[in-house]
Amino acid sequence: MNVKAIAGKIGLDWEEALEYYGGDISMLKEKLASFEDDTSFDALRKAIEEKDSEMVAKGAHKIKKASEKVGLKNLARIAGELENSKGLKETPLFLELEKEYQKVITALKEC
Repeated sequence: MNVKAIAGKIGLDWEEALEYYGGDISMLKEKLASFEDDTSFDALRKAIEEKDSEMVAKGAHKIKKASEKVGLKNLARIAGELENSKGLKETPLFLELEKEYQKVITALKEC
């Protein structure tokens, strides 16, 4: 996995992510490899469908934290907005998050 090559494509702050893992590229790659499993996106989708705002907030928080740990700033920002949203604002934010999330997952699978 050539993370540095796709960093700009997926909104990954390479320097920040590498610093988080003390310069250990293999640890960063390991976290990125497990990112999809670590984020439980399907659980968030289900919470949105069921209009369960508490579970939406929890699912968005999980994605935000996992994104922060690997330097995915834009994804973390959108997830944070969804986490803090109230009421009907959740659907447009979720769609924005889903689009960004899929872009990241696709790029990670391709490298």
